[in-house]
Amino acid sequence: MISITTVILAAGKSTRFKATSSKLVYPLCGLPIISHVYSVAKKISGKKVIVVCNKENINELKSILKDCVFVIQNQQRGTADAIEQAKNKINSKNILVLFGDTPLITLSSIKKLIKKFISSKAKASLIAFRTQKPFGYGRLLTKNNVLEEIIEEINLNIYQKKINLCNSGILVAEKKTLFDNTKNIKINRIKKERYLPDIFKIFHSNKFNTNYIECNEDEMLGINTLEDYNKVQSILQKKYIDKFIKIGVNFLKPNTCYLSYDTKIEQNVIIESNVTIKEKTIIKKDSIIKSNSYLEGVTIGEKCNIGPSARIRPNSIIDKNSKVGNFVEIKNSKIGKKVSIAHLSYVGDADVGNNVNIGAGTITCNYDGNKKSKTKIKSNVFIGSNTSLVAPLTINESSVIGAGSVITKNVGKRSLALTRSLQTEKKNYKRKK
Repeated sequence: MISITTVILAAGKSTRFKATSSKLVYPLCGLPIISHVYSVAKKISGKKVIVVCNKENINELKSILKDCVFVIQNQQRGTADAIEQAKNKINSKNILVLFGDTPLITLSSIKKLIKKFISSKAKASLIAFRTQKPFGYGRLLTKNNVLEEIIEEINLNIYQKKINLCNSGILVAEKKTLFDNTKNIKINRIKKERYLPDIFKIFHSNKFNTNYIECNEDEMLGINTLEDYNKVQSILQKKYIDKFIKIGVNFLKPNTCYLSYDTKIEQNVIIESNVTIKEKTIIKKDSIIKSNSYLEGVTIGEKCNIGPSARIRPNSIIDKNSKVGNFVEIKNSKIGKKVSIAHLSYVGDADVGNNVNIGAGTITCNYDGNKKSKTKIKSNVFIGSNTSLVAPLTINESSVIGAGSVITKNVGKRSLALTRSLQTEKKNYKRKK
């Protein structure tokens, strides 16, 4: 691979996105939009990535992108002007131009572009795509497969509007030749901006070698509006789900589920409808995640049964052959093997051993209003329904906690602990009206 600096254009104002912050930091499948682009750029250029931003979004972008060089485009004067802001920061012979709001671009397409650029000894190579709805895109004018010019949508005549070969804006170019000629890019008379794609007309008139490759239309989708955002997210979700289906994960209603970019699911897992799987989640083989469950930052062991309507929060581990059932919430806890927490319980900041049964309505009272404390439940313990375990607390091996108890002291091995008062009954009781 040749030495190449990637420049990510990210100076847009996000006006049409209608968000209070930059659209580029908006989460897309668990990653900021621009991070999807950066992950590709980093694999091409390593630490030689430059981000052209504006005064309003620079701090937001700096907080999420590391090992980048940032330059500011003070005024919105078009993509040619944006590239020129980065000129003095580029030390490589060649430059790759990407867009911060085009997160579906793949590494394989960029490698294909660079390969074409190198093999043809071109001064510039472009990614193009074909679409049945070309409105809004610049069009490629070609003759005998030679790229002669790119015309912006606003400048197209009635015949050119029928062209379906469109400009993605993504290109690779020889640095010196590019910047020797960007000064010749004129201001668009309608938009009052200078567009980088105009460089191809200049190169053609100088008889410089230029060319293009064609890629999938979906990869070129930019995010300008919330409608675009939802469309891109749907494409990414289908991509993630299809990947897991191919290795043997069964999604009963795939269109209703959400996966994060880093989700890991092993073979023979069943995912039912309306399941949300957020970042840093691992689900091991032969487990089932039932409808309406929400998993975030957790590891689910082999042959586990989760849900329906379970919520498992970050830093939780569920070991193999365990059950977490209806409306159970688990947070920052380690659950051992063959544990049953069947329904309507809260387990937070707890270590639970093996072969433990936790009855319905059990609560680990982990927060006293000042600090959080740990509950330890050792192996072979039975917790009766509607029990409150007031941390810090240890329930030792093979103990039984009677239903309805409030346990505030450690319980020894093979003990029965209960705090219920004796039931009283008043005969012939009449309620006050």
